[in-house]
Amino acid sequence: MISGVKHVNSNPFFFFKKHYCPKCSEKLKVVKESKIVNSNSPEAKNYDFSLGDTYLSGDVKIIFKMLECPKCKTRFSAEEIKKQNRR
Repeated sequence: MISGVKHVNSNPFFFFKKHYCPKCSEKLKVVKESKIVNSNSPEAKNYDFSLGDTYLSGDVKIIFKMLECPKCKTRFSAEEIKKQNRR
């Protein structure tokens, strides 16, 4: 049973800009992805479970944005695209 939902937006302005697929150069689209993370699992150290004054515990649905190429269907995180753009 999911005890809460957390939206992760590390850099919302990044997703307003145009980005292109490193594989085929098609313009990327913003898509939402989610995963269930237990607040007591080793993976939990990668996420912030606070929600204002509340701390979410147990199984929490984490929702985050990704970039997807409509042509080759490859998904990229913001960090992957930022690394690619530095090259």
